[in-house]
Amino acid sequence: MSHVIGIDKGTTATKAVVFEAAKGCAVASAHRATRSVHPQSGWHEEDMDVTFAGVAECIRAAIDNAGLTAGDVTGVGVSGHMGGMWALGHDNQPLGRAIAWPDARAAGLVAEWRSNGVADEIHAISGNVPIPGVPLALLAWLKANEPERYRSIGTLLFAKDYINFRLTGRLATDESDISFFPCDIRARTFSERLFEIAGISEIASALPEVLPTGSIVGEVTAEAARMTGLRAGTPVVTGAGDAVSAALGAGAVRPGQAVTVIGTSFMNNLTTDRPVMEPAGVGFLFLMPDGAWQRLMANTGGGALCLDWALRAFDLDRLEAAGDDRSELFARMEAEAAAVAPLSGGVFTHPYFNTSGMSAPRFVPDARASIFGFDTATGPAQMVRSVMEGVAFSMVDCYAALDTTVDEIRLTGGGARSPLWQKICAAAINRPLGLLEAEETGALGVAMMAAVAIGRHKDLPEATAAMIRLANTVEPDPALAAIYHKAYPLFRDLGQALEPLWSKRARILSQSAKRQDSP
Repeated sequence: MSHVIGIDKGTTATKAVVFEAAKGCAVASAHRATRSVHPQSGWHEEDMDVTFAGVAECIRAAIDNAGLTAGDVTGVGVSGHMGGMWALGHDNQPLGRAIAWPDARAAGLVAEWRSNGVADEIHAISGNVPIPGVPLALLAWLKANEPERYRSIGTLLFAKDYINFRLTGRLATDESDISFFPCDIRARTFSERLFEIAGISEIASALPEVLPTGSIVGEVTAEAARMTGLRAGTPVVTGAGDAVSAALGAGAVRPGQAVTVIGTSFMNNLTTDRPVMEPAGVGFLFLMPDGAWQRLMANTGGGALCLDWALRAFDLDRLEAAGDDRSELFARMEAEAAAVAPLSGGVFTHPYFNTSGMSAPRFVPDARASIFGFDTATGPAQMVRSVMEGVAFSMVDCYAALDTTVDEIRLTGGGARSPLWQKICAAAINRPLGLLEAEETGALGVAMMAAVAIGRHKDLPEATAAMIRLANTVEPDPALAAIYHKAYPLFRDLGQALEPLWSKRARILSQSAKRQDSP
């Protein structure tokens, strides 16, 4: 039986999953923590050699856990977090540590771009709101602050590209990952104008070859085989950036198909047949295989992170007593929240707990979480349900802002395993939500590409039909949907009314900090 391996190189952990190439059944998996380095406040780096050693160890463990031999694995695909800067010198050796996407060293530069209108032009060309951790900003920062290192750059890669290079020896990237670079999203190629805007036109010579997403980048080398346990000569496909691979692994391959991810972050991804740029200055736009695009409306830290906060703030004793195994606590907590009446006694929560603020459907970095309607009757169960409802309302917010058709939505991520959250989301959006059987959709997405590349399936639609299965479909409860339909405008209007107050709060804090810093 033929097997393929999907590798999801994440910011905090790497996962390798062995799938049957024919039906997509997960046979075994392994994961290893990603080791990051923080040499200064706000910096987020990785030692590239250490990172690849962890990936190699993860691959070997997954093969061993599956009880397979090297010859049983006939294809490999790698997904990786997008953005950041994985620079090699002219000798193809790491040029210092990689800079990962959460890095904030270029925050001041990006703030300047937002104030002088450069960010608007970047979005108009690329469809992406610039954040500090994108290569365009990092390279401009590097040129200004570490010019010698900047001049020493030989090749620029992304996380998954470096893994592919170590596996095959070939320097290349794919369409999906260049989306977060200086990309002309309409032409599906690099944008000379964006290089000019950032003042880094000369770095164009360091750009790698761009291959179609899912094409074969090379074969596993003898050295990589020794480290990973793979067979030398095993085909390796380009893979894709994590947002794209997760959408593919969820089955969102045709225009109109969407996937909502309730993870630490909350992401609403829609596959489109054109570059959807609206709403302007908001969200991200990535290149998908077969000439499609993906419109991503996300709130970083707007998903399960909110629920974690509610438990720490309102149920800390039980949380600490549960220790590392919290499955029983979560089951009890969910049952208690399910017993609470819809709208949690009138408590509305805006789920912007992360310091990045609101990134969709409007870009409001000063936004923070708000709890409206709190009173003495509000307890842990009410807060848990209110957070779930707030996240669901923000999903309605995001999809309503898109000027295109949404035909189908699938739900995945850790939070999607909660039956109560499933029910709340389906009622809030008032449409059926498909629940996926596979949990590791990022790994499955690139494994599907590998299965197509080795000829097991003729194309991605066929691979999707064979390898992706829905575990269930959650239908909206009509009575609950009616309640949320009446309540959503209050959630929406509150958020809009709070925007100037969030900005005022930020100014007050900034002025207070300046006074404290003064001698």
